[in-house]
Amino acid sequence: LVNGIEYERINEWYEMTQFEAEIESWEDYLVPSRRPDGTDGASLYDQVPWQSEIEKAFAEALERRDDVKLYVKLPGWFKVDTPIGPYNPDWAIVMEDRDEHGTPSGKPLLYLVRETKGATDEAQRRGAENMKIACARRHFAHLGVDYADVVQAEDLHG
Repeated sequence: LVNGIEYERINEWYEMTQFEAEIESWEDYLVPSRRPDGTDGASLYDQVPWQSEIEKAFAEALERRDDVKLYVKLPGWFKVDTPIGPYNPDWAIVMEDRDEHGTPSGKPLLYLVRETKGATDEAQRRGAENMKIACARRHFAHLGVDYADVVQAEDLHG
């Protein structure tokens, strides 16, 4: 189907001004990486991009957690090959393990990869999304990296 497509140049143009309303300001889609006490945040960068309100709330919550030592919103080029196409998980996180009282356990740091979704119930998501997440679970398990899909930062340990 795709191999038979041919494009032909025509004398129609789009004026640049038509796109002005469509161009989003990245400033509106960044969460500052600052701890509540005003110190530098845990992100690799000063600002963290978000693509949904769930991601925004997740990044803000990561900044409030003192057990989160480092996190990054994974860039679009970070892909995991799956049988149904490339998959780009949302977050890489390094956390300090804590006991039930919130005291550091002294164990090695936890390395996590998390996907933020509006629901962890597979019935509430698209089929292809569920298949890619299932592939990612196996991929990261093989690497010994803790992977899960979550709704909020409170779900990090699961």
